[in-house]
Amino acid sequence: MTGTLAPDAGPPRMTLKQLARHKMTPFAIAIVTPFLLGSIELGFRWQPYAAVVILVVVARLAWTSTPSGEQSYRQDMALWRLPSERSWAAVTVFALLTLPFMFASGFDPPMDFPWATWFTITNTILIFAMGAAAFNLLVGYTGQISLAHVAFLVLGSITGATVGIQWSGTFWLAVPAAGIAGAIIGGIVGLPALRLRGLYLLLATLGVHFVMLLAWREYLLRNFGFVGIRFDKPTIPSWLHWLPFINPDENGEFLINSQFRWYWVIMPITVVTLLFMVNVIRTREGRAFAAVRERDVSASLLGVNVARSKLLAFALSSAIVSMSGAMGSYYLGARGEDSFNINLVLNYAVIIVVGGFSSIQGAIFGSVFFWALPEWFKWAREEVWIIKDIDFLSDHPSEIDLAIKGILVVIILVYKPEGLTGVWKDVKSIPSRLSGRREL
Repeated sequence: MTGTLAPDAGPPRMTLKQLARHKMTPFAIAIVTPFLLGSIELGFRWQPYAAVVILVVVARLAWTSTPSGEQSYRQDMALWRLPSERSWAAVTVFALLTLPFMFASGFDPPMDFPWATWFTITNTILIFAMGAAAFNLLVGYTGQISLAHVAFLVLGSITGATVGIQWSGTFWLAVPAAGIAGAIIGGIVGLPALRLRGLYLLLATLGVHFVMLLAWREYLLRNFGFVGIRFDKPTIPSWLHWLPFINPDENGEFLINSQFRWYWVIMPITVVTLLFMVNVIRTREGRAFAAVRERDVSASLLGVNVARSKLLAFALSSAIVSMSGAMGSYYLGARGEDSFNINLVLNYAVIIVVGGFSSIQGAIFGSVFFWALPEWFKWAREEVWIIKDIDFLSDHPSEIDLAIKGILVVIILVYKPEGLTGVWKDVKSIPSRLSGRREL
């Protein structure tokens, strides 16, 4: 019997409906659309409306593309498993990519709101969120009370200056070098944690803080004198010049010399670092950190290598903090003898307490609280028609800011002990409650 073979039809084509329900479609839209809005001259009046419409579309697509019902083990272990989680993740991607174009626009807000100033605040928040998340990984997740946080910011600045200035290296080499140095020194600093805990460990790490400050002063005087360190503006490597909005100058260089350009350097580094820490917490080592935090004796009886977990937590946290210290020094452009003090440790402590212990998200919310709130208070004292007439608020601005911030800290901790992370969880659950879908 003879017959003809059907021609090879090739792989099946994806229909439009299947493409819309694909799990990566909302994220692709969230990534591509901000660059299109930034390049099309629609005028600022129309861009916010277009952004809101696309934001709703992205969230809806992310919600509907999430698998429901019984899931496989791989789906159950996904980073964003629930519909609301995928929706908020897609919305966050879109917001992060849209934000710099909004700040760089010619928008003139009413009541002289400092629109351009928020670009600097946003970049500062991203740098602090990276360091605060690493601090929370050590203190919140592993339960190792440490005051050596600023010591590793100092170490990152020293490493960045040594590699980037004295050895004529680049920013892209100085930041990883700071992470390596931080991991090594952090492992050494973590050795007392094998024998000490609680207040005794806190005092031991406080000693590390003052030793590193002494080393910082000696380093400045020996190598840079009393003028401090001046960091050069970094450049984008030539093999990345194909990226959108990168137009090298006549020398073939693309200097990172504006807030807009710095945002596209700081934001990806911070996001990748935060996602890395989130995934570390989800691993076996992350569960070991939590066991050590609850009680290290019980953790050892369960087979957890307590010494290894403590040293790993110190090394990992110190590496990320040192990287944020180097990146922050390059961003500010200068460091002096008074750039680091004990108040900086307390600032980070406030960030993770208000944001929420044992939460990477808490570092983000706490940083927003710590840096955005004072700027909003300053604007309100100068422009809001009722508040600006109160002389007492204008005569004592710093004291009023600290008092209001302290009152808000107490209110948050009393009514929401989980911090701003708890508030965020309540907000995220609103779409689920409205749709009637249960998140198990």
